[in-house]
Amino acid sequence: MPIPAVQPDNLPMNTEQRTFRLRLDRSSAMDAAEAVLATLRRGGVQLHAMRMAPGVHGMNLDLDVAAEGEDALVLARMRLCNLIGVLKIRVQQRVYAPI
Repeated sequence: MPIPAVQPDNLPMNTEQRTFRLRLDRSSAMDAAEAVLATLRRGGVQLHAMRMAPGVHGMNLDLDVAAEGEDALVLARMRLCNLIGVLKIRVQQRVYAPI
């Protein structure tokens, strides 16, 4: 009897990747960034890259994140909206430049 190519216990993961662009309150940017990272970690979202820079209306925090399935990313975004110091969130599909 042949072994099936895809076993039930080793199905390919559906990894969704996004870029979260957050605007943080300038006066509490480091506290807000710490709360953001803790929220992502508790939600099972993987952090691939993080960039923080001053912006016109606050601090800009760009996070390249990934999770198994889109539901975890949607829930993470909803939780991030409720954090003190997070003023705005935009979500973008992660786009890779060709090598």
